[in-house]
Amino acid sequence: MGDGQSGTPDANVRSDELSRVTQELTQARTELQHVHQRLAALHRLTDALSCSPDEEGIIKVLMEGLPPLVDAAMVGISRSNRNRVWVRSKPQNHEREAHARRYLLRRLDQVHSHRTESGSHPRVVRSRHLCLVPPLTSQQPIQEQDASFGHEVPLALGPEEMGILLVQPKDQDHLTQREQEVLKTVGTVLSLALRHIEMYQRAQDLVLRDPLTEMFNAHAFDKALARELSVGFRYSTPVCLLLLDLDFFKTVNDRLGHKTGDHVLKTAADLIRTTVRDSDIAGRYRGNTFAVVLPHTDRQQARALAERLRDRIERHPFAIEAGQVRTTASIGLAAVPDAAVASMAEWMMIGDAALNDAKAQGRNRVVFHAPTPPALACAVALSCAA
Repeated sequence: MGDGQSGTPDANVRSDELSRVTQELTQARTELQHVHQRLAALHRLTDALSCSPDEEGIIKVLMEGLPPLVDAAMVGISRSNRNRVWVRSKPQNHEREAHARRYLLRRLDQVHSHRTESGSHPRVVRSRHLCLVPPLTSQQPIQEQDASFGHEVPLALGPEEMGILLVQPKDQDHLTQREQEVLKTVGTVLSLALRHIEMYQRAQDLVLRDPLTEMFNAHAFDKALARELSVGFRYSTPVCLLLLDLDFFKTVNDRLGHKTGDHVLKTAADLIRTTVRDSDIAGRYRGNTFAVVLPHTDRQQARALAERLRDRIERHPFAIEAGQVRTTASIGLAAVPDAAVASMAEWMMIGDAALNDAKAQGRNRVVFHAPTPPALACAVALSCAA
């Protein structure tokens, strides 16, 4: 009887131990499932960042995919490139987002000032480059500067620009170690994704841009010309084409050298860019010939712009080492709708004809191709056939 009673506590102990181990295994299994889910979500986010086609796509993916991973109330990104800042809070709080934007811009200024004071020589930020922020040793962490914001991650995108990933967790006190590791991983992938987009854009520029003037090259301009011609035909909207030659440019090259000639071409390209509208499309078509498409522009408006451009070139002193170079421009203008234009090749042909007429008439002038009335064109065709 005593042996049976003494065995009961042992069985209870073993049962309790088994229950405890089972519970621990269940908790471990649950935690393992959560870890797997977090890793899967992190993988989806990093994969989506890597596959995003442009900067805006990357920002959108990050804003949507990061908060569930770190339980973030607000996410902000700043880039010194054009002082751009993106901020999103959940739930949305416009006042807090505005405060965060100002803070991020101020942080970029602090980093810029630190780099200047430490003896580095920051270059002027170019609008087509990405660059972001080395961590600062002399600046306090963002948590100490302003606890209402959160955690700051520097983004290593290049030596010439700066940027910050800012995450405010819902728990204002701290981020867990796991969340901090997630942010480090996301920051690395975000930097790589933005750098990839930048390199892709540079490669596209090499394909589409003239390396000397940074204008569209002939291939890219032809595509724009065909598109605008198609729009003009489809919606019966006026579109004009300007072809511009720098007068006696060969003389500049022969007498002053190709280096001076290149400088004159680059300066002329800048004059064209700053004269035409943002909606206009300008390119270097060949040699010293530039071309401009003016969408939704009638003949009178195009002539006025062409005259303004011709006058700017005539008045501009092209500064060179030996002094100044003066030059003028001949401009041919062709517009659609025009009975003589049924294709891009015909449009370019009558633009070239107008440009040649401008040269034949003494240069430094704008010549407009006058469309032939349909009835007259038909009569001419019949007389030629006879």
